[in-house]
Amino acid sequence: MKSKNKPVVLLQPPNLCKIFTRSGSVYPPLGLCQLAAVDRNNLIQVFDAEGEGLTDDQTEILLRELQPRVVGLSATSFTLEIVEKWAKFCKSINAKIIVGGPHPSLSPLNTFEKCPSIDFIVRGEGEVVINELIEQILTEKFDNQLSGVCSRNDNDFHIDNEILKVNDFSQLPFPDLSNMPIHNYWCPDAVSRPMVTMMTTRGCPYRCEFCSSPAVMGKKVRGWSVEQVISELKYLHFELGVKEISFVDDVFTINHKRTLELCNEIVKKNIQITWFCNARADHIDEEIARAMKLSGCHQTYLGFESGSQSILDNIKKGTTIERLVKGAEILKQNGISRSIGFVLGLPGENEETVLQSIALAKKLQPERLQFTRFTPLVGSPLENYKMNENGFHKQGNDQVGTWIKKAYSECQSISWGKESW
Repeated sequence: MKSKNKPVVLLQPPNLCKIFTRSGSVYPPLGLCQLAAVDRNNLIQVFDAEGEGLTDDQTEILLRELQPRVVGLSATSFTLEIVEKWAKFCKSINAKIIVGGPHPSLSPLNTFEKCPSIDFIVRGEGEVVINELIEQILTEKFDNQLSGVCSRNDNDFHIDNEILKVNDFSQLPFPDLSNMPIHNYWCPDAVSRPMVTMMTTRGCPYRCEFCSSPAVMGKKVRGWSVEQVISELKYLHFELGVKEISFVDDVFTINHKRTLELCNEIVKKNIQITWFCNARADHIDEEIARAMKLSGCHQTYLGFESGSQSILDNIKKGTTIERLVKGAEILKQNGISRSIGFVLGLPGENEETVLQSIALAKKLQPERLQFTRFTPLVGSPLENYKMNENGFHKQGNDQVGTWIKKAYSECQSISWGKESW
């Protein structure tokens, strides 16, 4: 990272992604880069210590050199400990600390309590308010009047109830990746490098009860136009040299017409990238699959969650096993690999339903396979569901951990089922 001596540093600490994924994947900090993209006063720089491959000591040395007045971090329920560690360090060099992300957005008071070094929390999509907040902090004129912003005053807290959302994407730039170490980003699902992640829509209308995304992003799907997405893809590919995109929309295939148009435009504009995405198997038909394949899609992540229809009904998945299977088979017929995810430990799980999930995995023989641990998320309908062990990829010895070990052991194969994530 080139030192720019700007007063605001948005920090991606070492190992933040790596502890969350089984594979040690490293992704660009899209949320932080999004904030940098709307910086109208040239005050912000993003410091991706993880992407740069820095150690804790090296990161501390650089932060001391930068001497930022404000440091921003992003937190999930499972990274609060790391976030507090770095917030505490940055406080020691006299910086004010802003934190955003899913957990702070949905549970700001809990975040303040678990992370005593945090000064401010931004709820929701921080690009709506970041310029005003930074200006107030730098001029020491914070007045608790900014929507979506919570603050600490000694042992008192101001909690704002609004979760911010961008309503007009026509003027919103994409995350600024121009100064990021893009050659260092990777995950085992990618077939080309450099690889970066990209989000084209936000929001999900589905009601899956284990998921907290609608509580943060909303149920209304919002996003950039196909024309804007194509323009950004051209920039990433032809200007930055990106060869692979991981589309991280909650459901990339949410709008059939839009997905077709985007795929066709990638081909028309000769953007020769490879890509993969998240989709619902019950969205997949022959037309979509053909268009995706022609435009460079080599893999689709499909959240099956369970091989038991009763469990799918319990969690309000809103589909059937038969429709999920059909979508997965259409993808295979069109030469697109499937990374199929099962979540073990959902309400109603037992030995029989676990065996049903294993049997379905064996039937489909997906190229990649995930068995993850159900973990109640803040903001999801099942957030208060009691579990012995939490952490999606934690390999514990409780009942769920035993089921996961059994599932992976029974689905080991040379030709299919390579572990993803």
